[in-house]
Amino acid sequence: MILAAPRLFRDGRIEGQGAVVIEGCRIVAVLGHIPADADVVLPHGILAPGLIDLHNNGAFGIDCATADADGFEHLCRSLARCGVTSFLPTIITAPMGDLHAAATRIRTAMAALDGAPGAQMPGLHLEGPFLAASRRGAHRPDWLRTPHPATLDALLAQDDLRAILRLITIAPELPHALAAIAKLTSDGIAVSLGHTDADAATSLRAIDAGARLATHVFTAMRPFHHRDPGIVGIALADPRIAACFIADAVHANPIALRLGFAAAGSRAIAVTDSISLAGMPAGSTAEFGGAAAIVQGGAARRPDGTLTGAIITLDEGLRRLIEAGIAPAAALHAATEAPAIAIGLTDRGRMAAGCRADLIWLDDAFHVHNTWIGGVPMRHMERARPRAADLPQTEAIQPATADLDERDSAAIIALLLAQEARTQDALHRAAPALAALADAIARQIEAGGRLFYAGAGTSGRLAVLDAVECGPTFSLPPGIIIPLIAGGDAAIAGAVEGAEDDTEAAARALTAHAIGPADVLIGIAASGNTQFTLAALRHARAAGALTGCIVNSAGRMIADVDHPIVILTGPEVLAGSTRLSAGTTQKIALNALSTTIMIRLGKSYGPYMVDLRASNRKLRDRATRIVRAIAGCDEATARAALERCDYAVKTAIVMQCHNLDPAGANACLDRHKGHLRAALTSGTSP
Repeated sequence: MILAAPRLFRDGRIEGQGAVVIEGCRIVAVLGHIPADADVVLPHGILAPGLIDLHNNGAFGIDCATADADGFEHLCRSLARCGVTSFLPTIITAPMGDLHAAATRIRTAMAALDGAPGAQMPGLHLEGPFLAASRRGAHRPDWLRTPHPATLDALLAQDDLRAILRLITIAPELPHALAAIAKLTSDGIAVSLGHTDADAATSLRAIDAGARLATHVFTAMRPFHHRDPGIVGIALADPRIAACFIADAVHANPIALRLGFAAAGSRAIAVTDSISLAGMPAGSTAEFGGAAAIVQGGAARRPDGTLTGAIITLDEGLRRLIEAGIAPAAALHAATEAPAIAIGLTDRGRMAAGCRADLIWLDDAFHVHNTWIGGVPMRHMERARPRAADLPQTEAIQPATADLDERDSAAIIALLLAQEARTQDALHRAAPALAALADAIARQIEAGGRLFYAGAGTSGRLAVLDAVECGPTFSLPPGIIIPLIAGGDAAIAGAVEGAEDDTEAAARALTAHAIGPADVLIGIAASGNTQFTLAALRHARAAGALTGCIVNSAGRMIADVDHPIVILTGPEVLAGSTRLSAGTTQKIALNALSTTIMIRLGKSYGPYMVDLRASNRKLRDRATRIVRAIAGCDEATARAALERCDYAVKTAIVMQCHNLDPAGANACLDRHKGHLRAALTSGTSP
């Protein structure tokens, strides 16, 4: 079978069109084009390796510690529909007899389901009982043990557990733990460090002994401190260890996830740490690990609020990582190849000849449309004609709008406004990534660089609007924010046919501006596929500039920029009319981005625009009010000070507060790089 797609995720990158050739359950070749004889051609989206979850306690009402073969069949099929093609059923701390009984059930299920359609179980993850009581989280303290040689031997004495144990989580500071780690790893069992209060030195000794993973970094472990980095610092910094992160953005804040992925790089692994309540509604309850758990506050918790586990599947974790600002390619790597490498699954996690044909079809919003387990689809696919063009999510249809033209005006407006309200959630999820981009741009501009926008149609006009408004609002000199719109000035007030496909125009414009390593270029496109904008980004990257994008679908643009901002607004009320929700969110994102940059550059003092250009009576009155409020003077004094310095608001304020003339006030501001607060609090001495 030949399975083709507009884009492939392979070798850590989201690339252009291609196909995989499948024989039996294996990939025999990967092609960089769509052959004419392809059996199935996906009309849009990305073909990627299947997701691999190393930490899954259960989902959809099934608990891995108690499930029988039928329960595991339901779990495996359900996870496969979510794009998970392999997972380690995980058991937490329990009495020895319970652990052995669970291992027997899991081994029986593994044998019964071998080759069956559904996610594969390559082994068991045992999270406990060798954990630190002080970092036990939801584990029962009376069931915890130290890995004394006799206790470890008793655990491994049961044939079923020994046969399937693939990964075990241990706290390395426990007595006998280092010897246990050495023994386990010499027997081919991967060891992960977790539920631990270990310091950095102990963590390093555990890695020297053979540990190669860290369980749910940040969660249930000694916090990072700059003089005591502990296990968190080692997990992020040591190249020998893979760092696993719960991808629900609840156990770890999105900013912490971004930090973790940035530090760990290709060693980052996305896991769910889901329990049986995953996929269940808020308020659902279950027993887990010998105590009650409830779905509450976006996770599973004990009645006292202690986090017990996640309620997501790994496809949702993938989306949350991307919404947190992690590059889609990095998130995909963390959910596919990285976990496979960490536990030695050499035949999966990659799109390469010889690997299992465990594959998933993702749409532009990273939702799973189909899953192939060993080349067998979970949902039947009809043979399709090859189609190279991609279909962005913004071009999709909302089924509920089939009668749109028959509705009255009030209903149409209500529908449009409801859609806009829903898209605000997508903006909020993109906030951490926007903040990181704003900080990066502020650093570049403060060092003398420039900010370029590139877009076509609505996106280009929004870029022009944002750039123009920054001038009078922040007294920004011309040439600092430079908008490039496909079709040039004529496209601002009218459509210029074919302009968005003119790749040479983008290169010419950037060459004329001599874009270079000090600069930043942000591409803006609802689809993420606009040719003019893609060409601008290619040119900027080649020139060494920092790059980013603001998109509403996971198009090609996100694959190769430094800072992708993905605002998944979904299908428009009018399919393809991206001046609606996509345009609204782009405008808000640009407003938030440029305003934050200007604040970082010192162009505000609290809520006051202290760098405004007072070019008319309204703005001169506003400037007077600002000087009065900050300097604490009357209106006449404020106006007099402003007139002495040509209505430079910050200069007038420093003049009043430090009793300086305009030259002295400007010198004071220069010493503090234009930051008014620093100038006011530091005194007047050079």
